[in-house]
Amino acid sequence: MLIFRNRKLQQVRGSFFVLLPPEWIRSNLMKKSDSVKIVLLDDGNLKICPVPATRQDEGTGVPTTT
Repeated sequence: MLIFRNRKLQQVRGSFFVLLPPEWIRSNLMKKSDSVKIVLLDDGNLKICPVPATRQDEGTGVPTTT
């Protein structure tokens, strides 16, 4: 398991953001406006997964659910 340094929450107009590590973005061949899936696990942790471009809805850019 690779652990990245801690990240601080940022708030802009009521929404919260966390910056993803550039190493993770590069290793998953992601680019600006690509989608990620966020899964809430039973223990309260979040799992962030890249969504392959072929799995996104062509019309809206919204990822399909599985």
